[in-house]
Amino acid sequence: MNFSNSFLQTILLLGVIQGGILSTMLFSSAKKQRMNRYLGALITLVSLACLNAYFFHAAWFQQSLICQIVHNFVPLVVLMPAGPLIYFYVKSITDTEWQPVKKDYRHFYPVIIDLVPYATAVIYAAGYFTKLLNNPTPWALFIDNYDTYSDIPRWISISIYLYAAYRLIEKQGLEKPFYNWLRLFIIGFSMFQLIWGCFMIPYIIPRYSNYLLYHVGWYPVMVPLVILIYWAGMKGYLLTKTGISLTRKENKTADKITPDMANLILAQLTKAMETDCLYLKAYLDLEMLSQHVNIAPKTISTVLNSYLDQSFTQWLNSYRVAAFKQRLMQANDAHLTLVGIAFECGFNSQASFQRIFKQATGMVPSQYKESIQ
Repeated sequence: MNFSNSFLQTILLLGVIQGGILSTMLFSSAKKQRMNRYLGALITLVSLACLNAYFFHAAWFQQSLICQIVHNFVPLVVLMPAGPLIYFYVKSITDTEWQPVKKDYRHFYPVIIDLVPYATAVIYAAGYFTKLLNNPTPWALFIDNYDTYSDIPRWISISIYLYAAYRLIEKQGLEKPFYNWLRLFIIGFSMFQLIWGCFMIPYIIPRYSNYLLYHVGWYPVMVPLVILIYWAGMKGYLLTKTGISLTRKENKTADKITPDMANLILAQLTKAMETDCLYLKAYLDLEMLSQHVNIAPKTISTVLNSYLDQSFTQWLNSYRVAAFKQRLMQANDAHLTLVGIAFECGFNSQASFQRIFKQATGMVPSQYKESIQ
């Protein structure tokens, strides 16, 4: 092994170790746990990808039959969830009250793309031991070819979610340094996407693939990824440790809204809730409300924050909690469970309903029901 290869392998290994340390710190952090867990999970996935690259270049690993067998069955390259984790991380910062609901986890279904090679290895192993299969060549060729071209949907997925996260950031008004951090976070991953894309173009062409891996290996992609692991993990961790508020910054929109204008806007918003009952829509968001009342999302947020001292989510949930209380008083709802009533009032999960109701009343729903009987 020459010095340059040994040095680059050391960098990969140090990146894996550093990623493990940072992800542990993020998962164990007591502050802002949700956003830290998304970032920690992201760091874990990219660290495992770096570990896979380290094994690819390590002679001792390639020469060990046991290591090769284990490597075929242990998923290390699982990158399809990386895009959703980036988006969820940004979402958890731009909306501190947001919590994922059941439908949000559909973003992670494409992980099956990452698991196909390992499932193929398991199927072949089962066939081999049951003596139904005895020729590993077509299976190995399928896995090799699949591993080559599966980078395409991974790259596309991360790119799409990066763009979605960028749009989400631009729609919000966050105080510095979180606004600057999120922009740099997106820029950092976008630069990596550019490097990965430039490497992937010749890599997926059969005549250049082996030549590329033989002469430069995965170092042009993985070394920048190691740098990204350290920078993103450490910066994200230190920023949350400072305890900086995630409140929205004051913007020029607030200066342009007079009290009379605010009263007109609040009247429209109140009508949308009390007359049109938009709060009953389980997945109502600021964008949907904006389209309904034909008022810009930033203007709605500014009026709610400045004149009601509430975020959009707090304001929306106040209507749902009030509706739930009113429904409890109705005798014709006695056949429904508390959760059933909550769902009919616009809540979309039992966990979020319990949490929001307790924050609003200081009691869990069952306690509140007993107190009014």
